[in-house]
Amino acid sequence: MTGTELLTMADELDGYYRAFDGCCPRSEGRAMLRRYARGQLGPLERKSLEPIADAEGIAPRTLQFFFVNNGFDEEKALVLHQQRVAHEMGGADGIFVIDETSDAKKGEWTAGVDKQYCGESGKLDTCIVSVHVAYVREDTHCLLDGELFLPESWNPDAPDPDIARKRERAKIPAAAVHETKTVMALRQLKRARENGVPGRYVTADALYGGAPWWRRAVADLGLVYAVEVPSNVYGWIGQPGGKAKPLAHWAAKHRSLRCGSKKQVRTHETEKGPEVWAVRRATFVEQAEAAPKGTQTLLVAWNVRTGERKFFLANAPRGMKTEALLKVAFSRWRVERCFQDAKGEVGLNHAELRTYRGLRRHFLLTAINHYFLVTRVRRRGEKGSDVAAGGRRAAGDPGAAKRGNHDLGASGRAFGTVSLGGDTYAGTESQGAKISAQAPPAKVA
Repeated sequence: MTGTELLTMADELDGYYRAFDGCCPRSEGRAMLRRYARGQLGPLERKSLEPIADAEGIAPRTLQFFFVNNGFDEEKALVLHQQRVAHEMGGADGIFVIDETSDAKKGEWTAGVDKQYCGESGKLDTCIVSVHVAYVREDTHCLLDGELFLPESWNPDAPDPDIARKRERAKIPAAAVHETKTVMALRQLKRARENGVPGRYVTADALYGGAPWWRRAVADLGLVYAVEVPSNVYGWIGQPGGKAKPLAHWAAKHRSLRCGSKKQVRTHETEKGPEVWAVRRATFVEQAEAAPKGTQTLLVAWNVRTGERKFFLANAPRGMKTEALLKVAFSRWRVERCFQDAKGEVGLNHAELRTYRGLRRHFLLTAINHYFLVTRVRRRGEKGSDVAAGGRRAAGDPGAAKRGNHDLGASGRAFGTVSLGGDTYAGTESQGAKISAQAPPAKVA
């Protein structure tokens, strides 16, 4: 990239954030938004508050104060972010993808921290968990929303004798109590729709798909779901008759699922090669009282390489092809790619924040800054760029995210550098920046 291009990125970021200036009544808050953005998009190894403040030449407490005070309207900023996504990449064929991510923590004073399943470590661990909705359309994906999950142990009436002090230190509002992840996800879906994000489809893993009431609520929003469900969902193939059986039984015993023709579908690339699934389809009537009324479409998918089996239920409209359903059902890897890029490039899991508001603000600004990368890559049309063009390379591709070495010398302070799919972008305060082509292996978030 030329020096002019490097400076253009700095100008683009300033222009990008002008849309959010109305969310900060004071000029100091508007400056902090840009400082945090430069830090998250920059070359810092650790993108937490103190390194960002040091790089910006300000006292860490100044940036910390921004994350706990009332000088930023998160609700308004979220509306603006989602409206921008709707305007720039939205379409009637958009897919909403629900998932959660986690961040391992030490200690017991961070809002929401508890011993719970931590995807980051792959086991029960002390961590915080956040629930997110991502948006997928064509070969582009981004984060729309995210909220901190509060375990029941953080409720005001929890048996922990220190709970009142913990909630006070974490500045948790009195109204903020434990909610299930399904409730949180449904609220985020409704909010995105109210803010004008177009789309028709929803996918999620079995934590969400396994709740019959949740699928029914999604259908009531006018959306088509294709969600993974556990193998112990009870019902009947075709029409009700006799005793209801679990999906695992039908997959093993019913002729249409055991002997019918299979469609082989290649979903995406991985470091071990293409992910290919063999799929059979049937109609299914669910037994649960809270389940969607009438028949649903059942997809049983077998991984050709590993033999893993998955079950999906969908409220597919008549005539919707299996290939189209599978495109929705297997879009979940795109939110995983969003998390990987948001952690590896923007510092989603770097926040050393303890307060409820601070973490909420961090999730929102990370989504906003991640989308800046998405829009820039889409506009430039760079080939092989994973953040925007998720369909061209998949998570785990060892060549998917190279980091360049940058020699800025003494003539320029780094505005920011980021590597997306092997293409390095940077901004600096002088035109004396050099970008090396040498790159170490990709980091996995």
